[in-house]
Amino acid sequence: LLVLMGSGETAPTMTGHHRQVFSMIGGSHVAGPPVPAVMLDTPFGFQENAPILSERTVEYFQESVFRKVEVAGVGRTDGDPVALESGLNRIRGAQWVFAGPGSPTFALNQWKDTPIPDLLRDKLRTGGAVVFSSAAALTIGVKTVPVYEIYKVGIDPFWLDGLDLLSETGINAAVIPHYNNNEGGNHDTRFCYLGERRLAMLEPE
Repeated sequence: LLVLMGSGETAPTMTGHHRQVFSMIGGSHVAGPPVPAVMLDTPFGFQENAPILSERTVEYFQESVFRKVEVAGVGRTDGDPVALESGLNRIRGAQWVFAGPGSPTFALNQWKDTPIPDLLRDKLRTGGAVVFSSAAALTIGVKTVPVYEIYKVGIDPFWLDGLDLLSETGINAAVIPHYNNNEGGNHDTRFCYLGERRLAMLEPE
């Protein structure tokens, strides 16, 4: 089960959707054995407040979705190899894997030389659920928009190779969340902060 969300993945309005996903892979949220669930903390692993974001996400699923979610502990994969292996084991044992906001570029760079992409594919092949939103959702397709580099740094629009998890469902596409974003106010921030002009530059490629 591959579930893609834009933003607001831990908003009160999303609790019903999360409960539905859990019920599809392991009974209702009221009864039945707990489903092993893990959150990939890599997309925001570079942020100074990463522990706080992890804690808040775990609290949300516990208090609002009534599910225990464990933090994978793979905010960075280029550090302690023992900690990395522990994190990989948590992912291997999970039936539900969630990842959300942060940087798609950072996540891809941290995941690329690890078993994590293959572990995610295994979930989709064996009846598990991969629930990705925001930055994590950007990584799902055959290509990825490096949104920080384009919107904040000013690099000309380009594609990065994505995880291509969509190929498990027979879809050859890139995923662009925050499609109707209007945070820019006086400038176009649709299409995940690209705006129409920069999206038009990327589409032919």
